[in-house]
Amino acid sequence: MVMIKKIHFYIFKEFLHFFIFGIVIFSFLIILSFAFELMDILIEKGVTLWIIIKMFAFYIPSSLTLSIPMAVLFGTLLSYGRLSSDNEITAMKAAGVDYKTLTMPIIIFVLSVSFFLMFFNHFFAPKLNSNLKVYFEQIITKKPLIKFNEKSITKLGDHKIYSNKVDNTKNTLSGVSIYKFKNDYTANSSKNDLLQNDKEVCRITASSATVKAYTTGAQLILYKGYWQKISHSDMTSITHATFKTYSIFIPLLDTVKNYNIGPSELSSTKLIETIKEYKKQKLELMPYLLDYWIRWIFAVAPIVFIIVALPVGVRTNRGGKALGFGLSLGIVIIYYTLFVISINLGEKKYLPLGIIIWLPNLVIGTVGIYLFRKMVKK
Repeated sequence: MVMIKKIHFYIFKEFLHFFIFGIVIFSFLIILSFAFELMDILIEKGVTLWIIIKMFAFYIPSSLTLSIPMAVLFGTLLSYGRLSSDNEITAMKAAGVDYKTLTMPIIIFVLSVSFFLMFFNHFFAPKLNSNLKVYFEQIITKKPLIKFNEKSITKLGDHKIYSNKVDNTKNTLSGVSIYKFKNDYTANSSKNDLLQNDKEVCRITASSATVKAYTTGAQLILYKGYWQKISHSDMTSITHATFKTYSIFIPLLDTVKNYNIGPSELSSTKLIETIKEYKKQKLELMPYLLDYWIRWIFAVAPIVFIIVALPVGVRTNRGGKALGFGLSLGIVIIYYTLFVISINLGEKKYLPLGIIIWLPNLVIGTVGIYLFRKMVKK
């Protein structure tokens, strides 16, 4: 019994080392693009370092949803691959240690990890995503041009805004074109309101603009430009007016809230309520259903990966991080290819999404069970 406990501790220690290494590597790869975005916000947009640190802190735990399953796969392949290449598994088997003893500590650990991910994916990760949005809203309020990029179109509610140059330090735009499409004016609207909210498609062009931020939105003060309206009923009819100074208000913060609130920010309890409500109203359910089932399949993914990784790792003749990373990457690519296929099949409604979404876990798990049984019979 003492010897078995020592073997369990030795194997678990070997696995834990590579598991933590895998979390670091895969988390780094996942957050790399987000890190570059934050650096751009810090350097180019003038946002304070403290807000960037808090946003980064909220984003890192969310990456665990993807990095933990891959780290389980990576840690298992490397640890058992190393034990196999050094003939330690052969020596343990010669001493009467069976595969149940060799694999039990890792299986128990991975089951615990999977249980943790079920809670994390359904409740904790959405909270982190919501907090991340709150800080983004704070940036939008204080730095309204954070969403603007030079020589590209930025959509804010009913407005589409193009700018040749963006100065985040002075909150100014140069070479501005604004397009508006919404039909929201009333008979009591003022002349200025009619310019902003006409039923027809409107275009405003200005040489420059100053942006002022408020708690409810942003005010654009435009200089030296013209305003145009094109009639739907008569495309040859164009109303044209020039101005030296013109002011337009955009509900920026409300736009950000409405645009960013999505299924990833809802706990699974709220997500289920939303799905039920959308079913009653016959609204589009796919984004909410997809997010809900993704939380389940990624929580179960560590169990699937351990089933296939154990026999592959045991039968690996030589160890090394490069080999383990390569095998992990290959299995992950196959897994996510099946994942994309299952999403496409679900979106096209060939099968219910709640069934077809389990395709990657089912395929990889079936292969793993076959290899595991073959390993045990040896």
